[in-house]
Amino acid sequence: MANPPWPSRWRSLAHIEDTLAAILLVFAFVVIALQIITRFVFHDPLFWTEEAARYAFVWIVALGAAEGVTQRTHITMDIVPMMLPERARLVLRLILDLLVLAALLILVYYGTFGAMRAHKVMSIAIGVPESWLYGALPVFGVLSAIRIVLVMMRDVRALLSGGHDATDIPSERYL
Repeated sequence: MANPPWPSRWRSLAHIEDTLAAILLVFAFVVIALQIITRFVFHDPLFWTEEAARYAFVWIVALGAAEGVTQRTHITMDIVPMMLPERARLVLRLILDLLVLAALLILVYYGTFGAMRAHKVMSIAIGVPESWLYGALPVFGVLSAIRIVLVMMRDVRALLSGGHDATDIPSERYL
């Protein structure tokens, strides 16, 4: 059974995330290269480059970690699940995904309050609110929650149809 394509709005969201991550990666590279050039060639480093690169890297990690949920590339302990029959493995995966979803929603809740509190503090070098940095946490939680629900829907379809376990499917993009 082939996986049905995801609705275009979810593919569009994934495309936006990929594009944003690529832009941030290029930005971080340029800023770090600029820091190296100004420090070692001109002996007068720009004060804002380190902080700007840190903000970009935090957002790149948040977007990449959300993608890892879709691809199931995060570290897992799979000794017990691999010993289970295929249907039991899918049921166990769904239970664990529900627990992860609950943790992600808690992360969004508390991460939002942390970002709102950090909005009052301005960064030293680039002069933007720290909420730009701390906002990556709830955004990661929301994106990951959306992705894990989509992956769970795929697993439920596989469970109900008696189809193959998703781990047997070659690596593909589920969004």
